[in-house]
Amino acid sequence: MDSLLRVCILTATALPVLHASALAARSVTECQDLYRTGQYEQCLVETTTAIADRSYGEEWPILKARCELATGRYPNALETIEAGIARYSWSIRLRMLQHDAAFANGKPDLAAEALLAIEKLVSSASWRYTDADDLVALGAAALALGADAKDVQEGFFERARRNFRNRPDGFVAAGQLANQKADFQLAGEILLPAVKDFEDNPDILFEASEALRTADKQASMELLQKVLNINPHYAPALCRIVEQQIDGEDYSQAETTLDRLLQMNPHSPEAHSLQAVIHHLANDVDSENASIAAATQFSGPSAAVFHLMGRKLSQKYRFAEGAQYQRKALQATPDFAPARIQLAQDLLRLGQEPEGWMLAEEAYSQDGYNTTLFNLLQLRDSMQQFTTIETPHFLIRMDADEAIVYGRQVEQLLETAWAEMTARYQFTPQGQVVVEIFDRADDFAVRTFGIPDVAGFLGVCFGNVITANSPATRRQSPTNWESVLWHEFCHVITLQMTGNKIPRWLSEGISVYEERLRDPRWGQRMNAEYKQRILGDEDRVTPVAQLSNAFLTAKDGLDLNFAYYESSMVVEHIVREFGNEALLRILQDLNQGLMINDALSRHTNGLEQLELQFSAFLKNEAARYAPEAVFDTELDDDLQARLEQLGAEHPLVINLLEQRSRNVPATMALANQYMAQQDFQNAEATLQRAIQLIPEDSSVNGPRRLLADLYQRQNKTTEEAAVLADHLQRTADDLEALLRLQELSDQSGDAVKVVDLGRSIMAVDPFQTVAMVRMARSAEATQDIPSAILALTSLLQLQPDDAAAVHLRLARQMLSSDPQQARRNVLLSLQEAPRYRDAHKVLLELVRTHESSPAVEDGTENQKPADPASATAPAEPSAGDPGAPNNPGDSDVVKDPASSTDPAGSTKQLPEDSVLPQTGSTDPQP
Repeated sequence: MDSLLRVCILTATALPVLHASALAARSVTECQDLYRTGQYEQCLVETTTAIADRSYGEEWPILKARCELATGRYPNALETIEAGIARYSWSIRLRMLQHDAAFANGKPDLAAEALLAIEKLVSSASWRYTDADDLVALGAAALALGADAKDVQEGFFERARRNFRNRPDGFVAAGQLANQKADFQLAGEILLPAVKDFEDNPDILFEASEALRTADKQASMELLQKVLNINPHYAPALCRIVEQQIDGEDYSQAETTLDRLLQMNPHSPEAHSLQAVIHHLANDVDSENASIAAATQFSGPSAAVFHLMGRKLSQKYRFAEGAQYQRKALQATPDFAPARIQLAQDLLRLGQEPEGWMLAEEAYSQDGYNTTLFNLLQLRDSMQQFTTIETPHFLIRMDADEAIVYGRQVEQLLETAWAEMTARYQFTPQGQVVVEIFDRADDFAVRTFGIPDVAGFLGVCFGNVITANSPATRRQSPTNWESVLWHEFCHVITLQMTGNKIPRWLSEGISVYEERLRDPRWGQRMNAEYKQRILGDEDRVTPVAQLSNAFLTAKDGLDLNFAYYESSMVVEHIVREFGNEALLRILQDLNQGLMINDALSRHTNGLEQLELQFSAFLKNEAARYAPEAVFDTELDDDLQARLEQLGAEHPLVINLLEQRSRNVPATMALANQYMAQQDFQNAEATLQRAIQLIPEDSSVNGPRRLLADLYQRQNKTTEEAAVLADHLQRTADDLEALLRLQELSDQSGDAVKVVDLGRSIMAVDPFQTVAMVRMARSAEATQDIPSAILALTSLLQLQPDDAAAVHLRLARQMLSSDPQQARRNVLLSLQEAPRYRDAHKVLLELVRTHESSPAVEDGTENQKPADPASATAPAEPSAGDPGAPNNPGDSDVVKDPASSTDPAGSTKQLPEDSVLPQTGSTDPQP
């Protein structure tokens, strides 16, 4: 027995490393699974035992310390790491963990020492650190030391992925870094394939969820749920869910999720930071301060804590308060890049542009990989080409060429909105409102969200700054841009009136409601889809108390549009039942810090009663829409098959239709079949019946539009015009119908209607040259001078080859009302075509009319030619000269009318109060 024992001991002594590592590998793998699945307490017991038993390997103290950090035992984690370093002094992974744990314990000096130790270890034995986890630790250390993030990505993380494809370490680190730098496209490219290879790794799944958060919310949430299925205590996933619940104003559920976090880690800085945000939103200052104290109990003043709080407040449109917390973050850690980036964005959204751009530049010099900063600074360069139009209450920035086309309508619309809504809400916004209109959708997305390629938004308001997509970005799916700007300016009122404390649903609801007040064709209105949602078997109406969440959980565009509609109907119900004064008092209460449900209860019959009354109101509105119509689609496929197989006139098909004469889908299917067979008589009768079934239908594929197409095919222009006019009483977005009706009105000689339709077309797509030509001609014929000037000014940009003729037409419109501008346009016409005889005649007429008057002030000079003929290049047109040649003019004359050269060759300043918007670029830089 003794001899056998001796042999075993000798064998173990001869192979100590192999034996110890083989035993450790099995136990370490089991403990890694415990950690991966969130069984931190059990993992802590196992690793503590293994360390006490002197089991070999750096993984033991690493796992133990991670469990201690995950459960809030921050001082214990440092002790475990220090003991591990004493045994495994060569471990850079332990040193990097020491760096992170030091900050968690408020010991930045120790964190710096850990980085120095890593540098020394690597410089003396770099060959040792080539495994995946070591490469990741080296990359993390390099980032902490200020290395370029792209170099780290390529030199460490990509190497770890390439050399160790069966290890998750490199994929997690690379994807996490890309997400941190807002490079979500790269993060997705790295992580989404890795999800298939590491489907049970919560780190991979979580970072993939983050990469998809803006591009595919549904897929992101599915990945997040998979993370929690694997590890119910995975703190980053729980924190993300809390953030989403805060965004949706579901504060009770957020508190429940926070309780889950704090049960596992009672000292979690992230959990206490988010709790502080909830207290801040509830105006509970004492509780907010207590939560901040709990968040910083071990770390001391923490840039990460203040940054998280500020970011969430900014996402709630509390930009000024968010900016204050970012400043606190920078006071705690002056080089904390995330706070500098967020503060720059907050200030830009507050309209504090000089400091905002300065901070963006500073942050970019510190972090050149961050795509948000890169996009912002690229945007600034693009915006330097914008023109600025200033009105009494607005600073409007837009592309200089677009400003010529429709800048004046933007001015007039916004000033009208100001006058109407400030009176109705008894509130005056502070300072001038900045309105930025972007002719590139990506520029709008970067200015608004910090990243390009964000679809689905027409405009956004930050309180004193409005960003909007130009109609040039919407030509594939035209939308009335006037309704968009009206909607966004209403946000200026409600956000400022409440100190940005208004819930999203109420702010959006008021804006959509105001759209309908301005023009019944604007905003969301009842339709067949909404009726089905309200009166269908499934109750798909969101309770008033949960409406903000409806915007976040929308699965598609229909869900989102219904959230806007329902919110607007809540507002309409409140105004109808309790008066506009009740709505104003609710907004005032929000400004004082009351929560929305409390404010609603105070100024209605209580929230519970409001829910009941609103439900009845909404169902009544749905019942009133197309009361005789049936929208059931169950038998549509069968009916369509019979139509195609037997024909529309087959007795069996007729019988089916008679049984379903109130069914809208069946009726429209039959009408289309008649159209295909060119049975226009039956098609017309069927479409007329469909119009009676759904009289308020405004869709572009509805019965009125189809009937108008039918009349067009039959050359029944009078009937076609009447149906189109009826259709356009219900929609302001149908550009095709507007253009066609204007064409018909022009053919019939109805000049007044041509002009009116021209203005409607400009409100959807102001770049329709043919429409502006018709509008200008008709306005001139009816002596509608304002409309003529509007259309002709647009044509200067839309038809630059005909600038000489257009300038002269403008001059003629201005002869009696504004001789100075008339003279200016004549000179511009002659600059384009110096031998233009008609322009010479108009200029001579102007000179004779005012020859006894003082010289017309022209910029900085008072200049009157001694001889009008000599001032206008007196050469007569040659026999072959048509007088107004369509030669392309120098575009600079149109783009920069502040200066020009007259036909005689002398340089002069043109009047600053030009009919054209001044197009000098206003630089948003400091």
